[in-house]
Parts: sequence; structure tokens; C-alpha cells
Amino acid sequence: MKKGSLFLDILQSVTRYFGVIITVVVIGILCSGIRVIQSGNQAIILRMGKIVGDTYEEQVHGPGLLLAFPYMIDEVIVIPADRVFEQSVVVHDSGSGTGKTSQTGYVMTGDNNIAVISASVKYTVSNPVRYALNVRDLPAVIDGCVSAAMVSEASSMRVDSLLTDEKDSYARAVLRRASEKLDAMDAGIRISSIELTKVAMPEEVREIYEQVNSATVQVSTMLGLARQYREKVIPEAQAAADTTVSAANADYAGRVAQANQDLAEFWGILEDYKVNPEGVKSRVYSEKVTEFLNKIGEVRVVTDGNTNLFLNPVPAEDAVPAESTAPAENTAPTENTAPAENTAPVEDTDGKP
Repeated sequence: MKKGSLFLDILQSVTRYFGVIITVVVIGILCSGIRVIQSGNQAIILRMGKIVGDTYEEQVHGPGLLLAFPYMIDEVIVIPADRVFEQSVVVHDSGSGTGKTSQTGYVMTGDNNIAVISASVKYTVSNPVRYALNVRDLPAVIDGCVSAAMVSEASSMRVDSLLTDEKDSYARAVLRRASEKLDAMDAGIRISSIELTKVAMPEEVREIYEQVNSATVQVSTMLGLARQYREKVIPEAQAAADTTVSAANADYAGRVAQANQDLAEFWGILEDYKVNPEGVKSRVYSEKVTEFLNKIGEVRVVTDGNTNLFLNPVPAEDAVPAESTAPAENTAPTENTAPAENTAPVEDTDGKP
């Protein structure tokens, strides 16, 4: 009797404890649908895998107490909708299904060079419904989209541009391409910014690259100096050439005008010469001698045994042009100057001209 009674007592105790456990489990299951949504978060309910609610307002629940069926029926997904996430991307995926191209952030540029690039990505959940239905591993999605965009954009750029003056344009292009991929996935994620944290050459070739870059800078400097020299010398040479051409044209015009004047004068006396050659000769001789003497200025005759003729030319700056000089016969004779009308050939002492 005592053994039977002991067995019954043990069985009753086990039954009692088991009932308590079952009760607690049932209560826990029944209360699992009761959730408190913290500030800055939103939640949606999946009932048997299907979202609860017909409109966006019915589907998305804000902060506060949320009542749902037990977790075996309803699944409550909490979404940090108002939070700005920041994630570093240092391992790049080509997006071709072949896996990681590098574990150190290497990318291949368009001119077949290698660069090391890493970035910091800031993003938010813009559509909680799409995020809850289409995204399971948020960091992996961001890493895949951004790294694939970085590899793709780097393949169309030169390494010099990527490392120097086109970093910002590269970051904008990566942001645009990654956002397009996320939109195509309907992920409900919006990337707000991508900041490049490292853009450099691999350590193994950095020294050689710096040497090449230094030589490139030197070449650019020399080209700049050469262009400056060209901009200075060519205009000066052009101006000198223009001056020479202008002077040559002026000389040409003067000589042609003089030749035309001489030709006109020749044709003017030709007919008179045919009629009266001696008279024309005398007239031309007198005119030329008068012009010649006007240019000389003074004629001094000194007689000392023989008759000598001394011509005293007037300096060029004091000479009077022939056309503006009064006829020689009207010039008043000075003390030592013979009148122009007496400027016939002087005879020597023996009477010869």
C-alpha cells in the first residue's frame, strides 16, 4: 500500500507540474501576438505568409501596442523605418555569379589597371512593406548592390581619373547604379549617400605609380610652358611679318607710282621731241639743271689761274623739294652765288667748254 501510494503521489506531482508547464506555454503562445513597437520603428503582420491589410495604412503599424495572433499564425516583422543605417563596403562583387573578385577591395579600371576602393554607404528603409516582403539580409543586399556598381563603374574609367579629379563623379555614378538595382529588386531601400573612404593603388605598385604620376605632372608642366612660349612668340612674329609686309607694300606702291610718273612724263614729251628734238633737249636740260641746283643749294665759282666749280650741297633736312622751289632764275644772287640764269657751262681758260 505504501509503494502504491508513493507512486500515485509522484504521478500526481508530475501531472501537476506538467500541467503548470503546459499552462505557461499556452499562455506564452497566446500572448506572443502582443508586441510593443518602439519609437522610430514600424511593424507589419504576416498571417500565414500573407501581409495583413489591404492598404498601406492598414499594413504598416506605427509605434505602440500591437495585438496579433500567436506567432504560429501571425509573424510580426519590426522595421527600423526612421533609422539611418551606415555600412562599409570593402569587398567587391562583380555581380556575374562568379563570387567575390577580391577580399581587399580591388577593382579593375578601363585601362587595365588595378585600384583599391572602399566606401561608406548611408541608407534608409523607404518602404516597409516592400522591405519586409523582399529583403531578408539587409547588409548583404547593400554590399552586393554597391560593390557590383563600384566594379562596373570602375571598368569604364581610367585609373588616373579615378585617383584624381573624377572621384566625386565616380561616387555619384555608383550611387545611381546601386539605386537602380535596388529599385529593380523592389527592396524598399533608399541610399542617401556614398562616400569613398579609400581610393588608391595597391601597395605593391604604389611607388611605381607615383613615379609615373610625377613624370606625367612634369610633362604637363613642360607642355604648359611650351604653350605659353608659343602664345608669346607667334603673335610677335606675326606682328613683325605684318610690319615687313606693310613696309614692302608701301615701298612697292611708291616705286610703282614713281615709275608711272616717269612714264607719263616720257610719253608727254615724246610727241614734242618728234617735232623739235633740239628744243625739247634744251628745255629738258634746263629743267633738270634747275632741279639739280635747287637740290644742291649753292654754287660757288672760284677763279685762281684756272676756273674751278665748287658745289656746296645743302643738308638733306634743309633741302627744299624741287616742285616747291621757285625757279632758279628768280633767286636773288648772293655775294658768292652766281644767278641761276648764268649757270651755263663755264669755259676753261683756253676757251673750251
